[in-house]
Amino acid sequence: MKKSVIITIVVIYIIAIFIVGFIGMKIEVANELVPVENIICVNEDAKKPTSLDAKYDYVINKNYVEGLKVELKCQITPDNATQKKLEYIGEGSSYSLIVNDDGTATVEFFRGGSATIIVKATDNNGVSIVIKINVREI
Repeated sequence: MKKSVIITIVVIYIIAIFIVGFIGMKIEVANELVPVENIICVNEDAKKPTSLDAKYDYVINKNYVEGLKVELKCQITPDNATQKKLEYIGEGSSYSLIVNDDGTATVEFFRGGSATIIVKATDNNGVSIVIKINVREI
């Protein structure tokens, strides 16, 4: 083979490497799904539990008064999660759970007792927290 043919093959090979390098750049996904990583209860009276209530993520203590309503406000992290909706689960005879349209829930107590509310993200990622509300009759 002549020198010109060998040089042409080498030049084409080097140009091909550069072209593949530019075309083979990282692909960006247009509608990437961002899962919920954590749920935080942002109520003022919500506290982290002591060792007695270690199986709960948050504990709220209240004194019973006629028509007591406790509003639960939870926040999702990260802020850019794809599905930001929360599901509130709880059943009991001493209270009723009302889910509001703004992403909060209201727990209305009829008498003293305790309520265990499970807050789950609806993105099927399995992130949830458990909130215990203790209401003492005075």
